[in-house]
Amino acid sequence: MINLTKKNTKQSEVEELIELGLTHYELYEYDKALDCLLQAFELEPTNGIVLRGIANVYILLKDFEKAIEYCEKALAINPKDFTALLILGSAYFQQHKIEKAESLFRKAVEINPESSDAWFNLGAIHKTLKEYDKALEYFQKAVSLEPEDIMLYFTIAETLENLDNIDEAMKYYYLVLEKDPEAYPIWIRLAELHYERKEFKKSEKCMLKIMKLDPENHIMLNNLGCVYLELGELKKALKCINKALKINADFSHTWHSLGEYHEITGNKEKAHECYQNAVDLDPENREHKEALKNIQKKN
Repeated sequence: MINLTKKNTKQSEVEELIELGLTHYELYEYDKALDCLLQAFELEPTNGIVLRGIANVYILLKDFEKAIEYCEKALAINPKDFTALLILGSAYFQQHKIEKAESLFRKAVEINPESSDAWFNLGAIHKTLKEYDKALEYFQKAVSLEPEDIMLYFTIAETLENLDNIDEAMKYYYLVLEKDPEAYPIWIRLAELHYERKEFKKSEKCMLKIMKLDPENHIMLNNLGCVYLELGELKKALKCINKALKINADFSHTWHSLGEYHEITGNKEKAHECYQNAVDLDPENREHKEALKNIQKKN
């Protein structure tokens, strides 16, 4: 008669350790997660979930050699273990072993061409190599498979910026905002891009949204003041700049902005004082020094 109790007990213990390891993992307690998984490995050294879990935690702990060791154990059991291939590729990628990483990601794509992760990782390889056209192709393939993944839209936008295709990049940034209207870094990037393109009203709209999300952001208050200076809305500009200085009087760029305000309104003495404050706070800043030099000539 075969005793199944011992086997079932061991299996149950392994499952409990995996579950506990996952709990620690989700709490970012990676050392504790690893301890649980290594205990599970001692009980069942051929368990693919355990092997992949250990490898993944080692990557997060930046122990890439150990991650590679456990991925190879998983692949020795199942050479077509898709997740192990991705983890192994990531370990090599983070060690800057690009050719090995690419080879593994391509194998993963062959096994599961419907995986957005596999296509994304291939895109990341080519982005690292500054082969932006190829990277874009793979990222767009990934987003076609996982259209709800916000980070894919963000990555595509960044890649389009690398290709100097700002119009398309901005479309993708706005797609991110459709899915997450409070994506703070996206509002910041769009505010910057609109400002660079002299689309000041659009930049204002982005900055006002940022201020709702972060009312004490003195840098953005200063930038909003600069937008109002460009738009000729001087009262709004002064209000924003003064508020920014109340929050942080040691930010040189805000003093520069206040200097610009006073220069526009004809108060050269005040402008000189503000530019001097900017230079005192950041003596190496060329723009501050140039503004101070120019106002001194006018005085």
